[in-house]
Amino acid sequence: MRLAVERLSVRYGNVTALREVDLTVADGEVVALIGESGSGKSTLLDAVLGVLPASAAVSGTIRPDRLRRGVEVGYVAQDPFGSCDPVWTVGHHVAEAWRAHGQRPPRGHIARRLAALGVAPGALRRRPHTWSGGMLQRADLVAATAHAPPLLLADEPTSALDADAAEAAMTTLVRSARSVLVAGHDLALLTRHADEVHVLERGRVVERVRVDRGGVAALAARASHPHTRELLAALPGAAARLPHGHHAAARGAPVAALERVTLAHPGSGPVLVDVDLQVRAGEVLGVHGPSGGGKTTLLRALAGLHRPASGTVRLGGVDVWSGRRPRRPRPGFVMPIFQDVAASLDPRWPAWRSVAEAGATRAEVERLFAAVGLDHRHLGARPHQLSGGQRQRVAIARALAGRAELIVADEPTAALDPTVAAGVSRLLREVADRGCAVVVASHDRARVNSYADRVVRLAELGIRDGRSEL
Repeated sequence: MRLAVERLSVRYGNVTALREVDLTVADGEVVALIGESGSGKSTLLDAVLGVLPASAAVSGTIRPDRLRRGVEVGYVAQDPFGSCDPVWTVGHHVAEAWRAHGQRPPRGHIARRLAALGVAPGALRRRPHTWSGGMLQRADLVAATAHAPPLLLADEPTSALDADAAEAAMTTLVRSARSVLVAGHDLALLTRHADEVHVLERGRVVERVRVDRGGVAALAARASHPHTRELLAALPGAAARLPHGHHAAARGAPVAALERVTLAHPGSGPVLVDVDLQVRAGEVLGVHGPSGGGKTTLLRALAGLHRPASGTVRLGGVDVWSGRRPRRPRPGFVMPIFQDVAASLDPRWPAWRSVAEAGATRAEVERLFAAVGLDHRHLGARPHQLSGGQRQRVAIARALAGRAELIVADEPTAALDPTVAAGVSRLLREVADRGCAVVVASHDRARVNSYADRVVRLAELGIRDGRSEL
């Protein structure tokens, strides 16, 4: 299916999200949208899909102007947690792609397709909150491609996936639809699968580059706009390792420890077995592993939020989980950055209030916003008015506002473009250099290697039962 967007502009009150965008996706073509978070990528996809809010002022033309969702156009949402009904199982969520059109999925079809993407069939009977973000993204992909749509729209479809899973998911996505318009920040992955890349900056398409699925090298060789060059320069492999202010990690006192800890979820086997792990003040510890491998569960245990099946969790010298009755360290000792950022922010509050809740003054909030790449326009915005990457930066600012001794960050740069991700990495490094312990779970090994003191692999920590059911 051919898609044509002509002179499309979208305004929300005094904010212009898109400015006279022209874009064409030829029949059988894959077009990628790249740019900083908040540049208009999601707004453009929402406009094509026809789901912009009634408050949006829209001008321009989109052809075809009416598309039947699910049959003529598939859609992979940016927020995999928000796209699922928490009451129903994930299997029910995926099967809705057929039921919405009066059909039933072929017997075993959903399980087979998810198994091909690395998700165990038994997990379909569980509810979304028991799945990792990467697993839910793969479930959304199966639902979006249920009817092999002529056009597929995908908003950050692999942001929560490790490199191997992301490659498999992107390959499936491209093969399952005739034409694809995909927004993302993983330049290496997108340029391997896209025919053309459109670069957005502040709502404008500033450059169109024909890459012909040639990877980052093709983009680097043919790009000329300064913003595109800036995005390329911020890729993890393009920059040197971030300098450390000092070597506090070598002499800092232990802040958190797991001692012979076994982690499990109700109704399933162990996730990690007999884990011994220690984090010291001034240290950035990276945790690397596949999507659905247990990174989130490990971080929740370090934050005192997940009760282990056995073993001891110690935070600030306090045995948090040791025995039947839990104990808590001092308030504000640990600050989490959750993977499901949208759910971690109060939808009724402006962004500044979510950050101030951690103990910051309004002036401190403004300084923190500037540090994470936000400005005064974002202070009063509610979460639904922010892009996924902007919500991620609000959550990071809130964690920094708490003056915690331990920060546990679950995929803190997963929804961020290369330039903002590099800035956040520098910020976390600086926080550690001032004495805070930082634990970062990430599937982006190159990025976390650029600023961590050490990186541990899940396979080195414990034995899993082999099922992706986290």
